[in-house]
Amino acid sequence: MGFNLSSFSNRTKVLLLSLVFVIQYSFAQTSIPIASAEAENGVLVGVNISSSVPEYSGTGYVTGFDQGTDKVTVTLNVPVKAFYQLIIRYNSTSGDKTQNLIINNGGASSVVFTKTTTWSNIDAGKYILNAGANTITIQSSWGWMDVDKFSLYTASKNTYSVTSDLVNPNANQEAKSLYQFLLSKFNSKIISGQTNSFYPEVKAIASQSPMIRGYDFQHYTQGYAYLWVNGAHTFGWEDDGSVQQAINWYKSTAGKGIVTFQWHWHSPSGGTAGTNTFYTNQTTFDVSKAVINGTVENALILRDIDSIATQLIRFQSAGVPILWRPLHEAGGTWFWWGAKGPQACKDLFHIMYDRLTNYHHLNNLIWVWSTPEADWYPGNDFIDILGYDSYPGVYNYDIQKNSFDRIYALSQGKKLIAMTENGPIPKPDDCLTLDAPWAYFMSWGNLVTAQNTNQHITDVFNNPNVLTLENPTDINDQPTDKDHTLNIYTNRSQDKLYIQFDQPRGLGEQNIKISIFDIEGKVVYSGINTQTSSPLMIDSLHLSNGIYLFKMVNHLKTFSGKFVIQK
Repeated sequence: MGFNLSSFSNRTKVLLLSLVFVIQYSFAQTSIPIASAEAENGVLVGVNISSSVPEYSGTGYVTGFDQGTDKVTVTLNVPVKAFYQLIIRYNSTSGDKTQNLIINNGGASSVVFTKTTTWSNIDAGKYILNAGANTITIQSSWGWMDVDKFSLYTASKNTYSVTSDLVNPNANQEAKSLYQFLLSKFNSKIISGQTNSFYPEVKAIASQSPMIRGYDFQHYTQGYAYLWVNGAHTFGWEDDGSVQQAINWYKSTAGKGIVTFQWHWHSPSGGTAGTNTFYTNQTTFDVSKAVINGTVENALILRDIDSIATQLIRFQSAGVPILWRPLHEAGGTWFWWGAKGPQACKDLFHIMYDRLTNYHHLNNLIWVWSTPEADWYPGNDFIDILGYDSYPGVYNYDIQKNSFDRIYALSQGKKLIAMTENGPIPKPDDCLTLDAPWAYFMSWGNLVTAQNTNQHITDVFNNPNVLTLENPTDINDQPTDKDHTLNIYTNRSQDKLYIQFDQPRGLGEQNIKISIFDIEGKVVYSGINTQTSSPLMIDSLHLSNGIYLFKMVNHLKTFSGKFVIQK
Protein backbone atom coordinates (compact mmCIF):
# COMPACT_ATOMS: atom_id res chain seq x y z
CA MET A 1 0.00 0.00 0.00
CA GLY A 2 1.15 3.53 -0.65
CA PHE A 3 2.47 5.37 2.37
CA ASN A 4 0.21 8.41 1.94
CA LEU A 5 -3.02 7.14 3.47
CA SER A 6 -4.91 10.27 2.49
CA SER A 7 -4.46 9.30 -1.15
CA PHE A 8 -5.77 5.78 -0.64
CA SER A 9 -9.40 6.46 -1.53
CA ASN A 10 -8.36 8.17 -4.76
CA ARG A 11 -6.76 5.02 -6.07
CA THR A 12 -8.95 2.33 -4.61
CA LYS A 13 -10.07 1.14 -8.02
CA VAL A 14 -6.51 1.00 -9.28
CA LEU A 15 -5.55 -1.07 -6.24
CA LEU A 16 -8.41 -3.44 -6.85
CA LEU A 17 -7.50 -3.75 -10.51
CA SER A 18 -4.02 -4.91 -9.68
CA LEU A 19 -4.80 -7.08 -6.68
CA VAL A 20 -7.88 -9.01 -7.66
CA PHE A 21 -8.10 -12.63 -8.74
CA VAL A 22 -8.74 -13.59 -12.36
CA ILE A 23 -8.02 -16.93 -13.98
CA GLN A 24 -9.52 -17.80 -17.32
CA TYR A 25 -10.38 -21.36 -18.18
CA SER A 26 -11.09 -23.11 -21.41
CA PHE A 27 -13.93 -25.56 -21.00
CA ALA A 28 -14.53 -28.57 -23.16
CA GLN A 29 -17.87 -28.63 -24.93
CA THR A 30 -18.73 -31.78 -23.02
CA SER A 31 -18.56 -29.96 -19.65
CA ILE A 32 -22.06 -29.81 -18.25
CA PRO A 33 -22.80 -27.27 -15.52
CA ILE A 34 -24.70 -28.19 -12.39
CA ALA A 35 -26.81 -25.05 -12.87
CA SER A 36 -26.84 -22.06 -15.17
CA ALA A 37 -28.75 -18.81 -15.63
CA GLU A 38 -28.95 -16.31 -18.44
CA ALA A 39 -28.10 -12.80 -17.30
CA GLU A 40 -30.99 -11.26 -19.23
CA ASN A 41 -33.44 -13.34 -17.15
CA GLY A 42 -32.09 -11.99 -13.87
CA VAL A 43 -33.15 -9.03 -11.74
CA LEU A 44 -31.75 -5.90 -13.38
CA VAL A 45 -30.97 -2.62 -11.63
CA GLY A 46 -29.76 0.28 -13.76
CA VAL A 47 -28.73 -2.00 -16.62
CA ASN A 48 -30.47 -3.10 -19.80
CA ILE A 49 -30.73 -6.01 -22.20
CA SER A 50 -29.07 -5.85 -25.60
CA SER A 51 -28.45 -8.10 -28.59
CA SER A 52 -26.00 -5.92 -30.54
CA VAL A 53 -22.94 -8.12 -29.99
CA PRO A 54 -23.51 -11.39 -31.87
CA GLU A 55 -23.02 -14.96 -30.63
CA TYR A 56 -24.52 -14.32 -27.20
CA SER A 57 -26.20 -17.09 -25.25
CA GLY A 58 -29.98 -17.16 -24.75
CA THR A 59 -32.06 -14.22 -25.94
CA GLY A 60 -29.58 -11.43 -25.22
CA TYR A 61 -27.11 -10.12 -22.69
CA VAL A 62 -26.92 -7.45 -19.99
CA THR A 63 -25.03 -4.19 -20.54
CA GLY A 64 -25.05 -0.57 -19.37
CA PHE A 65 -22.90 -0.95 -16.25
CA ASP A 66 -22.04 2.74 -15.93
CA GLN A 67 -23.06 3.62 -12.35
CA GLY A 68 -21.88 2.15 -9.06
CA THR A 69 -25.37 0.90 -8.22
CA ASP A 70 -25.88 -0.94 -11.52
CA LYS A 71 -26.18 -4.69 -11.10
CA VAL A 72 -27.64 -7.95 -12.31
CA THR A 73 -28.74 -10.73 -9.94
CA VAL A 74 -29.52 -14.30 -10.95
CA THR A 75 -30.74 -17.26 -8.91
CA LEU A 76 -29.17 -20.68 -9.34
CA ASN A 77 -30.34 -23.89 -7.68
CA VAL A 78 -27.92 -26.59 -6.58
CA PRO A 79 -28.80 -30.05 -5.24
CA VAL A 80 -26.60 -30.14 -2.13
CA LYS A 81 -24.56 -27.81 0.02
CA ALA A 82 -21.04 -28.01 -1.40
CA PHE A 83 -18.28 -26.08 -3.16
CA TYR A 84 -19.05 -24.93 -6.68
CA GLN A 85 -16.99 -23.21 -9.36
CA LEU A 86 -18.64 -20.07 -10.73
CA ILE A 87 -18.03 -19.36 -14.42
CA ILE A 88 -19.27 -16.12 -15.98
CA ARG A 89 -19.54 -15.53 -19.72
CA TYR A 90 -18.77 -11.90 -20.50
CA ASN A 91 -17.40 -9.43 -23.03
CA SER A 92 -15.00 -6.58 -22.22
CA THR A 93 -13.49 -5.13 -25.40
CA SER A 94 -12.51 -1.80 -23.81
CA GLY A 95 -10.01 -3.25 -21.33
CA ASP A 96 -9.72 -4.97 -17.95
CA LYS A 97 -12.74 -4.19 -15.80
CA THR A 98 -13.06 -4.80 -12.06
CA GLN A 99 -16.56 -5.61 -10.83
CA ASN A 100 -18.02 -6.64 -7.46
CA LEU A 101 -19.30 -10.17 -6.92
CA ILE A 102 -21.87 -10.80 -4.19
CA ILE A 103 -23.00 -14.29 -3.18
CA ASN A 104 -26.30 -14.67 -1.29
CA ASN A 105 -26.32 -10.98 -0.28
CA GLY A 106 -23.01 -11.32 1.59
CA GLY A 107 -19.96 -9.07 1.41
CA ALA A 108 -18.57 -8.08 -1.96
CA SER A 109 -15.41 -9.52 -3.41
CA SER A 110 -13.72 -8.25 -6.55
CA VAL A 111 -13.28 -9.95 -9.89
CA VAL A 112 -11.21 -8.59 -12.75
CA PHE A 113 -12.77 -9.33 -16.12
CA THR A 114 -9.80 -9.17 -18.46
CA LYS A 115 -9.93 -7.53 -21.87
CA THR A 116 -11.52 -9.63 -24.59
CA THR A 117 -12.13 -9.49 -28.32
CA THR A 118 -15.26 -11.62 -28.13
CA TRP A 119 -17.34 -13.53 -25.58
CA SER A 120 -15.16 -15.32 -23.04
CA ASN A 121 -15.50 -17.41 -19.88
CA ILE A 122 -13.92 -16.35 -16.63
CA ASP A 123 -13.47 -18.33 -13.45
CA ALA A 124 -15.00 -16.12 -10.76
CA GLY A 125 -13.97 -18.41 -7.90
CA LYS A 126 -15.05 -21.39 -5.80
CA TYR A 127 -17.77 -20.90 -3.21
CA ILE A 128 -19.76 -23.02 -0.82
CA LEU A 129 -23.42 -22.72 -1.76
CA ASN A 130 -26.51 -23.88 0.08
CA ALA A 131 -28.78 -26.62 -1.19
CA GLY A 132 -31.57 -24.99 -3.17
CA ALA A 133 -31.67 -21.39 -4.36
CA ASN A 134 -28.60 -19.12 -4.27
CA THR A 135 -28.34 -15.56 -5.55
CA ILE A 136 -25.33 -14.28 -7.45
CA THR A 137 -24.86 -10.60 -8.21
CA ILE A 138 -22.45 -8.71 -10.42
CA GLN A 139 -22.41 -5.03 -9.45
CA SER A 140 -20.58 -2.31 -11.30
CA SER A 141 -17.27 -1.06 -10.00
CA TRP A 142 -15.39 -0.08 -13.14
CA GLY A 143 -18.42 -0.94 -15.27
CA TRP A 144 -18.45 -0.82 -19.07
CA MET A 145 -18.69 -4.49 -19.93
CA ASP A 146 -21.33 -7.04 -20.91
CA VAL A 147 -22.54 -10.06 -18.94
CA ASP A 148 -24.09 -13.00 -20.77
CA LYS A 149 -24.41 -16.10 -18.59
CA PHE A 150 -23.65 -17.63 -15.16
CA SER A 151 -22.77 -21.32 -14.76
CA LEU A 152 -21.88 -23.51 -11.77
CA TYR A 153 -19.64 -26.57 -11.90
CA THR A 154 -18.70 -29.09 -9.25
CA ALA A 155 -15.55 -28.18 -7.31
CA SER A 156 -13.60 -29.19 -4.23
CA LYS A 157 -11.58 -27.45 -1.54
CA ASN A 158 -7.99 -26.55 -2.25
CA THR A 159 -5.34 -29.11 -1.41
CA TYR A 160 -1.87 -28.15 -0.23
CA SER A 161 1.62 -29.49 -0.51
CA VAL A 162 3.34 -26.55 1.15
CA THR A 163 7.11 -26.63 0.93
CA SER A 164 8.55 -27.70 4.28
CA ASP A 165 11.85 -25.82 3.86
CA LEU A 166 12.68 -22.16 3.34
CA VAL A 167 13.98 -21.11 -0.08
CA ASN A 168 17.31 -20.09 1.43
CA PRO A 169 19.12 -23.39 2.10
CA ASN A 170 21.31 -21.61 4.66
CA ALA A 171 18.41 -20.18 6.66
CA ASN A 172 19.30 -19.96 10.33
CA GLN A 173 17.51 -21.73 13.17
CA GLU A 174 15.45 -18.68 14.14
CA ALA A 175 14.04 -18.36 10.62
CA LYS A 176 13.43 -22.11 10.36
CA SER A 177 11.61 -22.22 13.69
CA LEU A 178 9.40 -19.28 12.81
CA TYR A 179 8.55 -20.83 9.45
CA GLN A 180 7.73 -24.16 11.07
CA PHE A 181 5.46 -22.34 13.50
CA LEU A 182 3.65 -20.64 10.61
CA LEU A 183 3.45 -23.92 8.76
CA SER A 184 2.05 -25.78 11.76
CA LYS A 185 -0.79 -23.26 12.14
CA PHE A 186 -1.73 -22.92 8.49
CA ASN A 187 -5.28 -24.02 7.68
CA SER A 188 -6.20 -24.37 11.36
CA LYS A 189 -5.45 -20.98 12.95
CA ILE A 190 -5.01 -17.40 11.74
CA ILE A 191 -2.23 -15.22 13.15
CA SER A 192 -3.13 -11.62 13.96
CA GLY A 193 -1.09 -8.68 12.72
CA GLN A 194 -1.00 -4.90 12.81
CA THR A 195 1.40 -2.29 11.51
CA ASN A 196 3.43 -0.44 14.11
CA SER A 197 1.12 2.47 13.51
CA PHE A 198 -2.05 1.86 15.59
CA TYR A 199 -0.62 -1.23 17.27
CA PRO A 200 -1.30 0.16 20.79
CA GLU A 201 -4.79 1.24 19.76
CA VAL A 202 -5.69 -2.30 18.68
CA LYS A 203 -4.53 -3.70 22.00
CA ALA A 204 -6.56 -1.08 23.86
CA ILE A 205 -9.70 -2.01 21.92
CA ALA A 206 -9.39 -5.79 21.94
CA SER A 207 -7.39 -6.38 25.15
CA GLN A 208 -5.23 -8.62 22.97
CA SER A 209 -1.90 -7.89 21.31
CA PRO A 210 -1.38 -8.69 17.62
CA MET A 211 1.23 -11.40 17.24
CA ILE A 212 2.78 -9.80 14.14
CA ARG A 213 4.00 -6.20 14.17
CA GLY A 214 4.82 -4.50 10.88
CA TYR A 215 7.52 -1.89 10.25
CA ASP A 216 8.94 -0.02 7.26
CA PHE A 217 12.52 0.56 6.09
CA GLN A 218 11.91 3.75 4.11
CA HIS A 219 13.96 5.98 6.44
CA TYR A 220 16.99 3.72 6.00
CA THR A 221 17.18 4.41 2.26
CA GLN A 222 20.05 6.51 0.91
CA GLY A 223 17.53 8.38 -1.23
CA TYR A 224 15.03 8.99 1.58
CA ALA A 225 13.36 12.25 0.52
CA TYR A 226 12.32 13.68 3.88
CA LEU A 227 15.60 14.08 5.75
CA TRP A 228 15.28 17.39 7.62
CA VAL A 229 18.43 19.51 7.45
CA ASN A 230 18.67 23.23 8.18
CA GLY A 231 14.94 23.78 8.01
CA ALA A 232 14.33 21.97 4.71
CA HIS A 233 13.85 18.51 3.29
CA THR A 234 16.74 16.89 1.51
CA PHE A 235 17.83 13.39 0.53
CA GLY A 236 19.62 11.11 2.92
CA TRP A 237 19.65 8.09 5.20
CA GLU A 238 18.42 8.40 8.77
CA ASP A 239 17.79 6.07 11.67
CA ASP A 240 14.24 6.73 12.84
CA GLY A 241 14.65 4.18 15.64
CA SER A 242 12.28 1.59 14.17
CA VAL A 243 14.92 -1.14 13.89
CA GLN A 244 15.88 -0.96 17.55
CA GLN A 245 12.24 -0.60 18.51
CA ALA A 246 11.41 -3.79 16.61
CA ILE A 247 14.28 -5.66 18.26
CA ASN A 248 13.24 -4.43 21.70
CA TRP A 249 9.60 -5.37 21.08
CA TYR A 250 10.56 -8.86 19.91
CA LYS A 251 12.70 -9.40 22.99
CA SER A 252 9.92 -8.08 25.24
CA THR A 253 7.59 -10.78 23.93
CA ALA A 254 10.13 -13.51 24.79
CA GLY A 255 10.23 -14.39 21.11
CA LYS A 256 6.49 -14.93 20.78
CA GLY A 257 6.13 -11.82 18.62
CA ILE A 258 6.77 -11.86 14.89
CA VAL A 259 8.43 -8.94 13.10
CA THR A 260 7.70 -8.07 9.49
CA PHE A 261 9.29 -5.35 7.40
CA GLN A 262 8.32 -3.86 4.08
CA TRP A 263 10.25 -1.19 2.20
CA HIS A 264 8.72 1.94 0.72
CA TRP A 265 11.88 2.33 -1.33
CA HIS A 266 12.42 6.00 -2.11
CA SER A 267 13.81 6.10 -5.62
CA PRO A 268 17.62 5.97 -5.81
CA SER A 269 17.57 9.12 -7.97
CA GLY A 270 15.27 11.21 -10.12
CA GLY A 271 12.84 12.58 -7.54
CA THR A 272 12.27 15.78 -5.59
CA ALA A 273 13.03 16.15 -1.90
CA GLY A 274 9.91 16.34 0.24
CA THR A 275 7.87 14.02 -1.99
CA ASN A 276 7.06 10.31 -1.90
CA THR A 277 9.57 9.27 -4.53
CA PHE A 278 8.61 5.62 -4.23
CA TYR A 279 5.59 6.52 -6.40
CA THR A 280 6.05 6.15 -10.16
CA ASN A 281 4.67 9.62 -10.80
CA GLN A 282 7.13 11.21 -8.34
CA THR A 283 10.38 10.01 -9.93
CA THR A 284 12.10 9.57 -13.27
CA PHE A 285 14.20 6.64 -12.06
CA ASP A 286 14.13 3.82 -14.62
CA VAL A 287 14.11 0.32 -13.13
CA SER A 288 14.65 -1.26 -16.55
CA LYS A 289 18.10 0.38 -16.61
CA ALA A 290 18.76 -0.48 -12.98
CA VAL A 291 18.72 -4.22 -13.65
CA ILE A 292 21.47 -3.94 -16.26
CA ASN A 293 24.86 -4.68 -14.77
CA GLY A 294 27.28 -1.76 -14.94
CA THR A 295 24.81 1.08 -15.35
CA VAL A 296 24.67 4.07 -13.03
CA GLU A 297 21.17 3.01 -12.01
CA ASN A 298 22.42 -0.48 -11.20
CA ALA A 299 25.09 0.91 -8.88
CA LEU A 300 22.43 2.98 -7.13
CA ILE A 301 20.11 0.06 -6.40
CA LEU A 302 23.03 -1.99 -5.05
CA ARG A 303 23.92 0.97 -2.82
CA ASP A 304 20.39 1.04 -1.43
CA ILE A 305 20.14 -2.72 -0.96
CA ASP A 306 23.45 -2.66 0.89
CA SER A 307 22.07 0.10 3.10
CA ILE A 308 19.08 -2.01 4.09
CA ALA A 309 21.39 -4.99 4.63
CA THR A 310 23.13 -3.10 7.44
CA GLN A 311 19.81 -3.06 9.30
CA LEU A 312 18.81 -6.63 8.53
CA ILE A 313 22.18 -7.70 9.90
CA ARG A 314 21.26 -6.04 13.20
CA PHE A 315 18.24 -8.34 13.42
CA GLN A 316 20.29 -11.39 12.53
CA SER A 317 22.84 -10.54 15.22
CA ALA A 318 20.02 -10.11 17.75
CA GLY A 319 18.47 -13.48 16.85
CA VAL A 320 15.35 -11.95 15.31
CA PRO A 321 13.84 -13.58 12.20
CA ILE A 322 12.08 -11.27 9.76
CA LEU A 323 9.11 -11.70 7.45
CA TRP A 324 10.73 -9.69 4.64
CA ARG A 325 8.30 -8.20 2.08
CA PRO A 326 10.11 -6.11 -0.55
CA LEU A 327 8.76 -4.76 -3.85
CA HIS A 328 5.16 -5.02 -2.66
CA GLU A 329 2.19 -4.35 -4.96
CA ALA A 330 4.50 -4.28 -7.98
CA GLY A 331 1.74 -5.22 -10.40
CA GLY A 332 -0.15 -2.03 -9.57
CA THR A 333 2.68 -0.10 -11.31
CA TRP A 334 2.19 2.90 -8.99
CA PHE A 335 5.59 2.17 -7.41
CA TRP A 336 8.71 2.74 -9.51
CA TRP A 337 9.83 -0.89 -9.16
CA GLY A 338 6.75 -1.93 -11.12
CA ALA A 339 6.65 0.96 -13.58
CA LYS A 340 8.41 -0.86 -16.45
CA GLY A 341 6.50 -4.11 -16.33
CA PRO A 342 6.95 -7.57 -14.84
CA GLN A 343 10.32 -8.61 -16.26
CA ALA A 344 12.25 -5.61 -14.93
CA CYS A 345 10.62 -6.05 -11.53
CA LYS A 346 11.44 -9.76 -11.37
CA ASP A 347 15.01 -9.02 -12.40
CA LEU A 348 15.24 -6.47 -9.59
CA PHE A 349 13.87 -8.99 -7.12
CA HIS A 350 16.39 -11.62 -8.16
CA ILE A 351 19.22 -9.10 -7.81
CA MET A 352 18.00 -8.23 -4.31
CA TYR A 353 17.63 -11.88 -3.30
CA ASP A 354 21.14 -12.70 -4.50
CA ARG A 355 22.66 -9.61 -2.87
CA LEU A 356 21.09 -10.14 0.53
CA THR A 357 21.40 -13.92 0.62
CA ASN A 358 24.69 -14.68 -1.11
CA TYR A 359 26.66 -11.46 -0.68
CA HIS A 360 25.52 -10.29 2.75
CA HIS A 361 24.75 -13.82 4.02
CA LEU A 362 21.46 -12.79 5.59
CA ASN A 363 19.90 -16.05 6.72
CA ASN A 364 17.20 -14.71 9.04
CA LEU A 365 14.79 -13.71 6.27
CA ILE A 366 11.52 -15.35 5.26
CA TRP A 367 10.76 -14.00 1.79
CA VAL A 368 7.23 -12.69 1.23
CA TRP A 369 5.78 -11.64 -2.14
CA SER A 370 2.54 -9.67 -2.42
CA THR A 371 1.33 -8.95 -5.90
CA PRO A 372 -1.01 -11.54 -7.40
CA GLU A 373 -0.48 -11.31 -11.15
CA ALA A 374 0.97 -14.53 -12.54
CA ASP A 375 3.44 -12.89 -14.94
CA TRP A 376 4.99 -10.89 -12.09
CA TYR A 377 5.74 -13.86 -9.83
CA PRO A 378 9.49 -14.41 -9.18
CA GLY A 379 8.90 -18.15 -8.77
CA ASN A 380 8.59 -20.77 -6.05
CA ASP A 381 12.39 -21.04 -5.76
CA PHE A 382 12.57 -17.50 -4.35
CA ILE A 383 9.39 -17.03 -2.31
CA ASP A 384 8.38 -18.53 1.05
CA ILE A 385 5.01 -16.84 1.56
CA LEU A 386 2.57 -15.43 -0.96
CA GLY A 387 0.52 -12.42 0.08
CA TYR A 388 -2.50 -10.42 -0.98
CA ASP A 389 -3.28 -6.82 -0.02
CA SER A 390 -7.01 -6.60 0.62
CA TYR A 391 -9.07 -3.39 0.61
CA PRO A 392 -12.64 -4.39 -0.37
CA GLY A 393 -14.37 -1.46 1.33
CA VAL A 394 -15.43 -0.29 4.78
CA TYR A 395 -16.92 -3.00 7.05
CA ASN A 396 -16.71 -5.62 4.31
CA TYR A 397 -15.62 -8.70 6.27
CA ASP A 398 -15.87 -11.06 3.32
CA ILE A 399 -13.12 -13.68 3.16
CA GLN A 400 -12.04 -12.65 -0.38
CA LYS A 401 -12.12 -16.24 -1.58
CA ASN A 402 -11.65 -15.23 -5.20
CA SER A 403 -8.39 -13.46 -4.39
CA PHE A 404 -7.19 -16.30 -2.16
CA ASP A 405 -7.64 -18.75 -5.01
CA ARG A 406 -5.65 -16.54 -7.34
CA ILE A 407 -2.72 -16.52 -4.93
CA TYR A 408 -3.13 -20.27 -4.44
CA ALA A 409 -2.80 -20.79 -8.20
CA LEU A 410 0.53 -18.92 -8.36
CA SER A 411 2.38 -21.64 -6.45
CA GLN A 412 -0.01 -24.55 -7.12
CA GLY A 413 -0.67 -24.79 -3.39
CA LYS A 414 3.03 -25.12 -2.48
CA LYS A 415 3.36 -21.90 -0.46
CA LEU A 416 1.75 -20.37 2.59
CA ILE A 417 -0.81 -17.69 1.75
CA ALA A 418 -1.28 -14.57 3.87
CA MET A 419 -3.29 -11.35 3.83
CA THR A 420 -0.22 -9.13 3.93
CA GLU A 421 -2.24 -5.90 4.16
CA ASN A 422 -5.87 -5.29 4.89
CA GLY A 423 -8.41 -2.69 5.75
CA PRO A 424 -11.39 -4.78 6.89
CA ILE A 425 -10.42 -7.99 8.70
CA PRO A 426 -12.20 -11.02 7.22
CA LYS A 427 -14.25 -13.16 9.56
CA PRO A 428 -11.80 -15.79 10.85
CA ASP A 429 -14.23 -18.69 11.18
CA ASP A 430 -15.51 -18.10 7.66
CA CYS A 431 -11.93 -18.08 6.35
CA LEU A 432 -11.24 -21.48 7.85
CA THR A 433 -14.62 -22.99 6.99
CA LEU A 434 -15.04 -21.59 3.49
CA ASP A 435 -11.58 -22.46 2.15
CA ALA A 436 -9.67 -19.18 2.45
CA PRO A 437 -7.39 -19.99 5.42
CA TRP A 438 -5.16 -16.91 5.38
CA ALA A 439 -2.03 -17.71 7.42
CA TYR A 440 -2.17 -14.23 8.92
CA PHE A 441 -3.68 -10.80 8.41
CA MET A 442 -1.89 -7.45 8.73
CA SER A 443 -4.18 -4.47 9.31
CA TRP A 444 -2.84 -1.25 7.86
CA GLY A 445 -2.41 1.78 10.11
CA ASN A 446 -5.54 3.66 11.07
CA LEU A 447 -7.62 1.68 8.59
CA VAL A 448 -8.02 -0.96 11.28
CA THR A 449 -10.39 1.40 13.11
CA ALA A 450 -11.64 3.27 10.06
CA GLN A 451 -12.79 0.12 8.26
CA ASN A 452 -13.66 -2.21 11.16
CA THR A 453 -16.04 -1.60 14.03
CA ASN A 454 -14.59 -1.84 17.52
CA GLN A 455 -16.90 -4.77 18.16
CA HIS A 456 -15.56 -6.61 15.10
CA ILE A 457 -11.96 -5.94 16.18
CA THR A 458 -12.77 -7.29 19.64
CA ASP A 459 -14.53 -10.35 18.21
CA VAL A 460 -11.66 -11.16 15.85
CA PHE A 461 -8.88 -10.81 18.40
CA ASN A 462 -10.74 -12.85 20.99
CA ASN A 463 -11.68 -15.60 18.56
CA PRO A 464 -10.01 -18.86 19.69
CA ASN A 465 -8.94 -19.47 16.09
CA VAL A 466 -6.95 -16.22 16.04
CA LEU A 467 -3.49 -16.20 17.59
CA THR A 468 -2.36 -13.23 19.66
CA LEU A 469 0.52 -12.68 22.08
CA GLU A 470 -1.86 -13.49 24.93
CA ASN A 471 -3.25 -16.50 23.07
CA PRO A 472 -0.30 -18.00 21.16
CA THR A 473 -1.53 -21.61 21.46
CA ASP A 474 1.81 -23.05 20.48
CA ILE A 475 0.34 -26.54 20.72
CA ASN A 476 -1.82 -28.07 18.04
CA ASP A 477 -3.20 -31.42 16.97
CA GLN A 478 -4.49 -32.30 20.43
CA PRO A 479 -6.82 -35.27 19.95
CA THR A 480 -9.93 -35.73 22.04
CA ASP A 481 -12.68 -38.32 22.18
CA LYS A 482 -15.60 -39.11 24.44
CA ASP A 483 -13.43 -41.20 26.79
CA HIS A 484 -10.20 -39.23 26.98
CA THR A 485 -9.01 -35.63 26.80
CA LEU A 486 -5.40 -34.79 26.03
CA ASN A 487 -4.07 -31.33 26.93
CA ILE A 488 -0.62 -30.08 26.05
CA TYR A 489 0.41 -26.56 26.95
CA THR A 490 3.43 -24.48 27.83
CA ASN A 491 4.38 -21.96 30.47
CA ARG A 492 6.92 -19.78 28.77
CA SER A 493 7.85 -17.81 31.83
CA GLN A 494 8.98 -21.05 33.45
CA ASP A 495 10.09 -22.86 30.29
CA LYS A 496 7.89 -25.82 31.21
CA LEU A 497 5.90 -28.18 29.03
CA TYR A 498 2.77 -29.72 30.60
CA ILE A 499 1.05 -32.88 29.41
CA GLN A 500 -2.25 -34.00 30.92
CA PHE A 501 -4.29 -37.03 29.92
CA ASP A 502 -7.70 -37.23 31.59
CA GLN A 503 -9.24 -40.70 31.68
CA PRO A 504 -12.90 -41.58 32.17
CA ARG A 505 -14.17 -41.88 35.69
CA GLY A 506 -14.22 -45.32 37.31
CA LEU A 507 -10.99 -46.60 35.77
CA GLY A 508 -8.70 -45.25 38.48
CA GLU A 509 -5.16 -44.07 37.88
CA GLN A 510 -3.45 -45.75 34.94
CA ASN A 511 0.16 -45.45 33.92
CA ILE A 512 0.78 -43.58 30.65
CA LYS A 513 3.97 -43.98 28.67
CA ILE A 514 4.96 -40.73 26.97
CA SER A 515 7.55 -40.40 24.20
CA ILE A 516 8.57 -37.19 22.44
CA PHE A 517 10.50 -37.14 19.15
CA ASP A 518 12.11 -34.36 17.15
CA ILE A 519 11.11 -33.85 13.52
CA GLU A 520 13.78 -36.38 12.42
CA GLY A 521 12.40 -39.07 14.70
CA LYS A 522 15.05 -38.91 17.43
CA VAL A 523 13.71 -39.52 20.95
CA VAL A 524 14.15 -36.38 23.06
CA TYR A 525 12.04 -37.51 26.04
CA SER A 526 10.64 -40.77 27.34
CA GLY A 527 8.84 -41.32 30.61
CA ILE A 528 5.78 -42.61 32.46
CA ASN A 529 3.14 -40.47 34.09
CA THR A 530 1.58 -42.29 37.05
CA GLN A 531 -0.64 -39.42 38.21
CA THR A 532 -3.06 -38.76 35.37
CA SER A 533 -5.15 -36.38 37.46
CA SER A 534 -2.18 -34.01 37.57
CA PRO A 535 -0.27 -32.84 34.48
CA LEU A 536 3.19 -34.15 33.79
CA MET A 537 5.69 -31.30 33.85
CA ILE A 538 8.72 -31.43 31.56
CA ASP A 539 11.50 -28.88 31.39
CA SER A 540 11.46 -27.52 27.84
CA LEU A 541 14.70 -25.60 28.20
CA HIS A 542 16.53 -28.34 26.36
CA LEU A 543 14.02 -28.37 23.51
CA SER A 544 14.99 -25.94 20.77
CA ASN A 545 12.34 -24.17 18.72
CA GLY A 546 10.64 -26.41 16.21
CA ILE A 547 8.04 -29.12 15.62
CA TYR A 548 7.94 -32.22 17.86
CA LEU A 549 5.99 -35.45 17.62
CA PHE A 550 4.53 -37.23 20.60
CA LYS A 551 3.18 -40.69 21.33
CA MET A 552 1.18 -41.56 24.44
CA VAL A 553 0.07 -45.07 25.34
CA ASN A 554 -2.15 -46.32 28.14
CA HIS A 555 -3.88 -49.66 28.57
CA LEU A 556 -6.75 -48.56 26.32
CA LYS A 557 -5.44 -46.47 23.50
CA THR A 558 -2.49 -44.87 21.73
CA PHE A 559 -2.51 -41.14 20.96
CA SER A 560 -0.05 -39.43 18.63
CA GLY A 561 0.28 -35.96 17.22
CA LYS A 562 2.57 -32.96 17.11
CA PHE A 563 3.25 -29.72 18.94
CA VAL A 564 5.44 -26.68 18.44
CA ILE A 565 8.02 -25.10 20.73
CA GLN A 566 8.41 -21.41 19.95
CA LYS A 567 10.26 -19.60 22.73
